[in-house]
Amino acid sequence: MSIEYKKDIIYEHLKREILEQQLPPGSRLPKEKELAKALGVGQITLRSALARLETEKLVERFPGKGTFVTDELKRQTVLVVLPDGAENLETPSRYVAAGIDEAAKNMGVTLERCPAGLLNSFDANECQNMVRQHRITGILLETGHSKINENLVTKLKQLNLPVVIPHGLPTDAENTGFCVLRTDERAAWGDGLRYLAKAGHRVIASLFLELPSEQLTTFRGFTRQELREFYHYNGLVWDESLLQMISLQTEIVTATVRQWMLGPLPPTAIMCHSDRLAMRVYQVLKELRINIPQQVSIMGYSNYPGGQLLLPPLTTVDVKFAECGRMALEHLLRAEEWYNPTVLPREIITPYIIIERDSVAKLTKS
Repeated sequence: MSIEYKKDIIYEHLKREILEQQLPPGSRLPKEKELAKALGVGQITLRSALARLETEKLVERFPGKGTFVTDELKRQTVLVVLPDGAENLETPSRYVAAGIDEAAKNMGVTLERCPAGLLNSFDANECQNMVRQHRITGILLETGHSKINENLVTKLKQLNLPVVIPHGLPTDAENTGFCVLRTDERAAWGDGLRYLAKAGHRVIASLFLELPSEQLTTFRGFTRQELREFYHYNGLVWDESLLQMISLQTEIVTATVRQWMLGPLPPTAIMCHSDRLAMRVYQVLKELRINIPQQVSIMGYSNYPGGQLLLPPLTTVDVKFAECGRMALEHLLRAEEWYNPTVLPREIITPYIIIERDSVAKLTKS
């Protein structure tokens, strides 16, 4: 067994005993030599595990006195600011929050949740009192992948606490000065198109959702010209009609898909701005009696719940909402490594993967 693996095992073992209060808050751990012997490891391995627990504020080490389980009142308390409507199944906030909740449970972090609208109604004194009374040590600002209210940004800055946005926009870091985790949408959308191209598709329609102009002025990171160049570079057929930006209204989705499929240049694949838009496209194709993927392939983006239940299950770009939440909390807990209001904000690119299901057919390349 490797030393690193042993360190992880001891760390997880002690952490579990602390979180389950087998080692109660405020209790003193046995001396290092005794504890290492009881756990069957060397003192160096034990010290590594204790250092990680100390970073997470689960233990405190006092020279000459020993190592103590942190008192509950000293544990990290994080304020999670949620956008109004965060419970909506179609918004990313619900799934980002699930990742935050799970990570907080594993790390022994207390979460205090507050709707953005309510927080925005507080005056400066009320905000400061809230922070003091609940011992807030940092803030996670979940935005629903939308533009952030400027008044809210101002209020959060006045608290002089580290703020992390778990799933932000490309403009959020510059506009807010907060640390931002975000998907490289251009790379993710481009990889989705390349996936379809690799499967032999050349006539690919890109279907985007209309969003407020201040929120999204490009097509998943591309300008129209850049998307045209991307199509040409990757050997795809470019036609202006194959790029559409529409609302989610059923009649508009229906009209757009009908025009494509019954027109002079029917696509062999449609890449959708989101899984929820892809679900609407499924409905239209069913009404038109066009089979997926035999007659047209469909690819989603985001990996919302339900895509795996479609017939056929939806192939999609998974931007890992829950992982964004987990990463954001972990980064916030390490704020002493990066937080400085006087320097440029950090921007962290989060991972994504393509989930292959059954909605994309492989064509013979011509």
